[in-house]
Amino acid sequence: MPFRLDEQAFIDLMARYVSRSGPRPVVGIGDDAAVLALPRRSHALVTTDFLTDGVHFLADRTPGVLLGRKALAVNLSDIAAMGGAPHSCVVSIGLPRDTPPGYARDIARGLAGMARRHGVAVVGGDTCAARRIFVNVALVGVVERGRAVLRSGARVGDGLYVTGRLGASAAGLALLLRQGGGPRRGRAAARREGIDPRQVHAAARAAAIRAHQDPVPRTVFGRALGLSGLATAMIDLSDGLAQDLPRLCQASRKGALLLAAALPVDPAAVAVLGPERAFHAAVAGGEDYELLFTARLRHETLLARLALRLRLAVARIGQIRPVREGIRIVGRDGRYRPLPRGDFEHFR
Repeated sequence: MPFRLDEQAFIDLMARYVSRSGPRPVVGIGDDAAVLALPRRSHALVTTDFLTDGVHFLADRTPGVLLGRKALAVNLSDIAAMGGAPHSCVVSIGLPRDTPPGYARDIARGLAGMARRHGVAVVGGDTCAARRIFVNVALVGVVERGRAVLRSGARVGDGLYVTGRLGASAAGLALLLRQGGGPRRGRAAARREGIDPRQVHAAARAAAIRAHQDPVPRTVFGRALGLSGLATAMIDLSDGLAQDLPRLCQASRKGALLLAAALPVDPAAVAVLGPERAFHAAVAGGEDYELLFTARLRHETLLARLALRLRLAVARIGQIRPVREGIRIVGRDGRYRPLPRGDFEHFR
């Protein structure tokens, strides 16, 4: 029977896709509220993120499957940053009345696939008609009592570390924006972003766009940091170093010193934007969804072993300093500069 887009049909479709994902709820989809059985001697972690067409993604350039995956991935990254394990979620989605049924089905399919991969039970949600597509996920995670990694635990002398590489997501967004204005406007946007389409290799373009549309939450590494107690403070890089590092420092009442030469700039960002703009994207671009964390320097060997075992690059990019020193970055020329401002704020 062909899928017809309406409220109950989407709920039924979601229920069918997620029937075997994650821990089995006491009561799941079908009642006014879900009933969950959480592990004993654990605390619940609760997070939510909103993705809106035109603000967080471009619907006409984003496959539905990837939108569904990203909607859950950005929440998984929050749970990872607390050192917890994801458990269950509810999903709310708004769709314009003219949304192709196949696109709605792909969103559900992508979200359900990400839920299965990370052992998350989708236990409910809501749907409505909307002027623009939006997807909101509220995710419940669990963490052992006393094991949650907060932003407030950084200490003077701690190393400042980041997983993976930075800047590719911002480069991917620049490419997607360039695709939307037609040939002439596209070329003008490309020049403003420092992009020469003729010189950007197809593989670099694909890697940058994939980084923006299909981020990989560091759930296993974040969980390992929580269980091991190696991380003293942690935050996920949803808004970029320029905004998220000050949040960690403010919560810990500390300053920080960043080393420009140590920042792991993604090669795809360099290929798309050039070295200078790629470095700026790594600092201020956002949406990399890597983990920024602090740890005692004496534990660096243990961190290196953990990263090697989990096959994840981890770089020390600076150190926590007294609050009176503020947050500064040391350039390759040895000069100290204040941390630049982030590229995007919702209400600026």
